[in-house]
Amino acid sequence: MKSIFYWMMLIPFLVFSQNQSDNNEEYLIVGSTIFSAKSDKIKEFSEGMKNHNEQFHAEGAMGVRIFTIMNGQNAYDYMAVIGPMPWSAFDEASPTQEAHDEDWTNNVIPYLESEEEVTFWRFHNKLSHFPSNFEMSKLRVSVWDIARGKYEDMISKLEMVTGVLKEKSPETPFAIYTNEFSSTNSGQDLSVVYFFDDFAWLGKDQKLKEKFEEVHGAGSFNSFTQDWMNITNGASQELWVYNQNLSGIGPQVTTSTED
Repeated sequence: MKSIFYWMMLIPFLVFSQNQSDNNEEYLIVGSTIFSAKSDKIKEFSEGMKNHNEQFHAEGAMGVRIFTIMNGQNAYDYMAVIGPMPWSAFDEASPTQEAHDEDWTNNVIPYLESEEEVTFWRFHNKLSHFPSNFEMSKLRVSVWDIARGKYEDMISKLEMVTGVLKEKSPETPFAIYTNEFSSTNSGQDLSVVYFFDDFAWLGKDQKLKEKFEEVHGAGSFNSFTQDWMNITNGASQELWVYNQNLSGIGPQVTTSTED
């Protein structure tokens, strides 16, 4: 297993709120990586991952949720998301390292076909919106490649569109993340995540243009989309479904955001 994710999984269990203040608290990150199970060892992989997460990743900052990816080149692989946590969590020693190492090595690694690289994502509290006490179910994840030198422009445009969503669609949870170690090769700079319950949501017209122009004026949406095309180099989208059987923590999201 890649050493950095291995190390990340060993940080002690701490509890952090996603309700941050700009001056007094560290911003929060999450870590993500993709696992593929051997095609003839899916049962063993599932049992090993389930037991491992229940024992070592069932609470706090080191809680892990597993999602099944439903489309694209990673279809039917597993996305593990750990956190949230501040960077300072890496400075803490783990009292469970030996037991964790042994369990992962003996009961999970033998059934892995592959593991993709770890990505650390910074959570942008003020650009995100979590209604009180919603539950994870299904996620639409868009990962954008941002043009070089366009970070501030990106933030400015995100402030516009997330403001519209908070005002006009307050029932819809969404989150904004940026890659802490972005690469011009990977094209994974910005992640926009929508949370929803029913697949029917995907087929509904969210009327974003109408809502956007109610807030910013007639013609503003076309101007926004043109600017966004100049800021970005493209995107990829995936549908994730929360896999409660393999997760260490449940679907309940009790954190809040600064709306």
